[in-house]
Amino acid sequence: MQWPDEGPTAAELPPHLFKQVVEASGVPMAIRRPDLWPIYSNQAFLDLYGYTLAEVRAQKPRKMLLEETWALYRNTVIPCMEVGRSWEGDYVIRCKNGRLRSIWGHFDPVMDESGKLTHVISIMRDDSASQRLRKALQQTERHLNFLADNTSDCLFRLRTTDGRYDYISSAMESITGYKPQEFYENPNLFKNIAPASWLPTLEMWWQEMLEGNTRYEYTSPLYHKDGSLKWISQRITLVQDDYGTPAAVEGIITDVTQQRVTEDALRESESRYRLIVETLDDVIWTADNDLQYTYVSPAVEKLTGFTPEEYMTMDLADTMKPESMTIIKEMIARRTDAEAQSDGGNDYTNRFEAEAICKDGFTIWTETLTRRLYGPDDEKLGYLGITRDITPRREAALAIQKNEDRYRTLFEDSPISLWEEDLTRLKVYFDDLRASGVTDFRQYFYDNPEALGKCATLVDVVSVNKATLDLLRARDQEELLGNLDKVLTESSMAAFTEEMILLASGGCEYCGEITHRTLEGDVIWVVVNFSVPPEYQDSLSRVIVSLIDVTPRKRAEQALMESEERYRVVVENAQEGVVVVRDEKVLFANEAMTEILGYSAEELENFTPFELVHPDDRSFIVKQFSDFLAGKRNEGFASARTLTKLGETRWVTFSLKPIMWGGEKAYMEILTDITSHKVLEEELLLAHAEMEDRVARRTAELSEANIRLTDEVGERRRAQNQILSLTQQLLRIQEDERQRISRDLHDNIAQDLSSIILNMETLFDHDTEVDPAVAERARAVTDIVQGAVQSVRDIAYGLRPPALDQLGLTLALERHCADVSRRSGVDVDFFTAGMENLTFDFDTEINIYRMIQEALGNVARHAEASKVAVRMVKSHPDLLIRIADNGKGFDVDERLEQVAEERRMGLRSMEERARLVGGSMEIESRLGTGTRIIFKIPTIGARRQ
Repeated sequence: MQWPDEGPTAAELPPHLFKQVVEASGVPMAIRRPDLWPIYSNQAFLDLYGYTLAEVRAQKPRKMLLEETWALYRNTVIPCMEVGRSWEGDYVIRCKNGRLRSIWGHFDPVMDESGKLTHVISIMRDDSASQRLRKALQQTERHLNFLADNTSDCLFRLRTTDGRYDYISSAMESITGYKPQEFYENPNLFKNIAPASWLPTLEMWWQEMLEGNTRYEYTSPLYHKDGSLKWISQRITLVQDDYGTPAAVEGIITDVTQQRVTEDALRESESRYRLIVETLDDVIWTADNDLQYTYVSPAVEKLTGFTPEEYMTMDLADTMKPESMTIIKEMIARRTDAEAQSDGGNDYTNRFEAEAICKDGFTIWTETLTRRLYGPDDEKLGYLGITRDITPRREAALAIQKNEDRYRTLFEDSPISLWEEDLTRLKVYFDDLRASGVTDFRQYFYDNPEALGKCATLVDVVSVNKATLDLLRARDQEELLGNLDKVLTESSMAAFTEEMILLASGGCEYCGEITHRTLEGDVIWVVVNFSVPPEYQDSLSRVIVSLIDVTPRKRAEQALMESEERYRVVVENAQEGVVVVRDEKVLFANEAMTEILGYSAEELENFTPFELVHPDDRSFIVKQFSDFLAGKRNEGFASARTLTKLGETRWVTFSLKPIMWGGEKAYMEILTDITSHKVLEEELLLAHAEMEDRVARRTAELSEANIRLTDEVGERRRAQNQILSLTQQLLRIQEDERQRISRDLHDNIAQDLSSIILNMETLFDHDTEVDPAVAERARAVTDIVQGAVQSVRDIAYGLRPPALDQLGLTLALERHCADVSRRSGVDVDFFTAGMENLTFDFDTEINIYRMIQEALGNVARHAEASKVAVRMVKSHPDLLIRIADNGKGFDVDERLEQVAEERRMGLRSMEERARLVGGSMEIESRLGTGTRIIFKIPTIGARRQ
């Protein structure tokens, strides 16, 4: 596509086009006063606020804007606009429903020539969702950084491909004494600091992970940089690539040295100190009514790093995070209310979780149980509490939640249809059947088909993903589950039976191809995979079912089978002989081949059709098919003679194509008997020779006649060109004569009539007494002469419009349309596009003017129209002119016949003028629907005809 060189600029386009662009953009836009109050907006702007434009104009600013937003307008945005600077940023608006909405806006000032602010253009965007997302991401990032940098456990990621670390948190140094950078530089450092006796075990664990197997926890010793022996616990997650191959290991390393030492001590004195040791895992403490510790067990040092003595000197607020202190204060308030409402308040136990601060600055999560301490007289002495470390449990819960979120994301975004089902009730039903003595579930379900119906009611569909809704053409999950009976077919019911038999018999996996029916009624083929995760095989509380759409493949298989059957029928019933050859041996020959050559199918197995070629044609055939047989061409074709079993000579065509036969390469020969065609061809050659002789004689005669006709056509063309030239000269002379008459009318007759008017107006200036009747008749004569002057000027203008020379074609036509509208009362709508830099010679301009003048004259005189539209549009390489009215219309063919009979020149004149400037005229009209006349005038390289 090539854009035209010339066209309207943006400033010349109609205003409604810009309005349409603004409305179609979908971006909230508004034109505002200098005080930023909107005076015009598109629909997207109004939708953002929820108001109509009239409501916006009528609203008070403070109802739609918050005080801080109005202050932002007043103190920041308006000053920027007044100095000619743009502004963009975030702020809050109040919608019609009272809802607050975060907005991003961009404001541009519009200045007049003096530099004064006249308007402001604004573009807005709803930023609520983006702002919430940014805040959530920032908060998540802070939490992750905090956990990685402040936990006492070491987080790491190790590549399985080369054994190098992708990430090691700073806690590694506190555990091993070595900085993370040392592990990055020396991947074998971990093995180097492990005791030699543990290396085989570490190697065994590593090989298990490479095979895709991991344990819940790995506990092993290592030597600290200071030479001391440390024990660590590793919790590992194996990361696999898209192909299921282990790609990396992610894990958490915890220093369990103290735990190991304690465990060793516990094992040594397990029989004597079991109860005491188990209690020491938790911190036992007491506090007075002001929450000042009065006793803390030694376990607090293991938990927080503080000695009991240090802990007892600290305020509770110094040992807890501020958020946890809020939880504790709420707990105290609940206890106070419970004690006030009940005499049995001393039995009230509080349980809460809080984040405690350790001596090294790290925090741990603890669970605390508290009860009141009372004296003999129910005097409130303080509190008794037990605190335990629940950090591993919290981390495990977070890991479970993370895994659940990851599973949910994979489930929802999977391109494969997935169903999550809960078969707990079904498992109970199967157990009851087994308890009643059922062992052969296949026979049981066949004998009791109603049991399958009950099984269907015990299947609880927990969730389906979007791919399932798309596959079965459902709007949502509710619609799908409410119409499952429409989805199932006989095939899917058979598969359901097999699934129930499998589950009842203890199986956990099923796979098969079945059909389903979409909610729109289309039958589809799917591969169903039914599996129970190992951790749910005892309860069947979570079962995953996947459906893979294989409809295209099944349709292709069906089409292939149908195609093979059609191919076999066609070959066996073809009129052409067909043989399949491999290694110069015939593998197949159809019945038509035996009829052509006279040999049976068994006889043809001993030689190929090539061997039956006529001796005189064999060298030709070998040469024709040498490239094909050598594999250089994909097909071969030739005609030759062949000998039948009876010794007859037949003409045949050989067509060779490569095929696959029995899974191996071969080629197919197709023989078509063309003996009758050859006989007919010889007869045609004889007839053709006779015809050629007659054609030669006739051609000579026609050549002589053609020369005579060519001369005659040349004479007629010259005559036509002469007529056209004379017509152009006649029209030019006519225009010159009109110009002369117009000038005479304007300069002579109009001037003389104007002099008469002047004399008539001053006729009685010196007579004081004039008969009123005479004066009245003099005024009447003056009015008549004034009318004559106007008529003379109109005639002169019509004969030769001076505006055409003074203003140009476009403005002259615009003025003429206005005159026609004024004189006739018809509403004339004149419009041009692309005419700014378009110029014509004088002959073309006057002819265009006369064509439009004649067309408007016809509308005013005959059309009985109230409106007429005149359009002039440059459409490269032509100028298109359209005059359309809403008048009574006419029958075009009938009117053209009347024009020819009555020798009318209106329509013929317009058509002749269009033809003289190399253009054309088209008339479209029907009775009662108005008339449309279209002129097409070339603008470049016009050929004047």
